[in-house]
Amino acid sequence: MKNKNTFLITFSFLLFFSFSLSAQSSLSVSSGISKDLNNGSYSFYGIPVSVQWKPSKKEKAALFLEMNYDFVFPVKGSGNAYTLNPAMPQEVTLPENIGTSLFTLGLGFRVHLYTNKKNNSFYLNLIPLGISAQHFNVKYKNYDDENYEVMNPDVNSAAGGLVMSIAVVYNFNKGKQDQFVMLHVQTPTGFGEKNAYPLSYKSIAPMQLTFGFHFYYNKKKENNEK
Repeated sequence: MKNKNTFLITFSFLLFFSFSLSAQSSLSVSSGISKDLNNGSYSFYGIPVSVQWKPSKKEKAALFLEMNYDFVFPVKGSGNAYTLNPAMPQEVTLPENIGTSLFTLGLGFRVHLYTNKKNNSFYLNLIPLGISAQHFNVKYKNYDDENYEVMNPDVNSAAGGLVMSIAVVYNFNKGKQDQFVMLHVQTPTGFGEKNAYPLSYKSIAPMQLTFGFHFYYNKKKENNEK
């Protein structure tokens, strides 16, 4: 599963930037902070990086391609380990670290809501169909696995599948390089690796608050000037 996700991310990067370089008209880049909405036991926070390519500079142009990568901070938990050795404590509590990463690629469309006199605007970014890949890495600190056993331990896992997302965007009109604030929410992945028992964590559903810039490039205009 890990090799498949690595291939998916690499292929998506190449596909995304090949489109951007050959036919780019608008490229948007943003970053900020994210919080997971799907895990009650843990609070996964991260730094998202979002890149969006749109084939037209026009505000009401519909389609765009969006790529997100979330650098998620590890969270701390604990697990109980047990032993049958009478010379040792029967139960100990072990510190647990859970690290994860999140990648998403989606095709969506923009819905314009409002534009004021300064040409600042509100709009929605809707992605009805996207693909996402997640990895979870679990480590127990000071785990003596020769003498102790963690019952139903958390394990490394991978999840991937289809997702949907919606974002509310406020755009500040600055001429050639607009700025924007975006609140983005994504569903958890559709499926993951099957486990014999429930784990303490689930796939991530990130809510992201980001600030970014629009970079416009008009290839036809540049060619005419030459």
